Amino acid sequence: MGEMNCAIEGRLVLEHHIRDGREVFIPLEELIVRHPMFGERRLPTGEDHFASDLASVPWPFVWLIGRTGPHLRAAIVHDWLIHALDSDDPPVPDRMAADDAFSDFLRADGVSMARRYLMYLAVRFATIWRRKSKWNRTLNVLVQIAAIGVVLAPATLLVLLTAGLFNLVERVTEQ
Repeated sequence: MGEMNCAIEGRLVLEHHIRDGREVFIPLEELIVRHPMFGERRLPTGEDHFASDLASVPWPFVWLIGRTGPHLRAAIVHDWLIHALDSDDPPVPDRMAADDAFSDFLRADGVSMARRYLMYLAVRFATIWRRKSKWNRTLNVLVQIAAIGVVLAPATLLVLLTAGLFNLVERVTEQ
């Protein structure tokens, strides 16, 4: 992961849309992004460019991370980095580099080390899942994910049970 001389500057202003049944958010004001990997870039604005889904957090973990918060700007920049891979001048060479930059931007925006690490593992797992990574780095990340899984499994099970119980109570009380 890179040096601390990275930053996201500007006001985050988003417009909400529904596309193909999914929520997406389009940046309306320009963000200036600095990173040692690619220097300074400006995120495109408006509907003709890219749309973000905010932080793609699986629902069992929303209680822990949330789709919004201090990590939101970094999540939107990560979405843009992934989207820009298909452009003529991508800021990063691949998804692995986008994930590394994401971690740097999380740090720059003051996200705690524990939360930053979990979010980094989540995006790296998504990258691995798409099978566009190198096996030696993949094995390292899988070991880290397994270690985190041991810690999160009891909390996740509790959340799932609580959500199931809540849904049951809702159905019973609606009748």
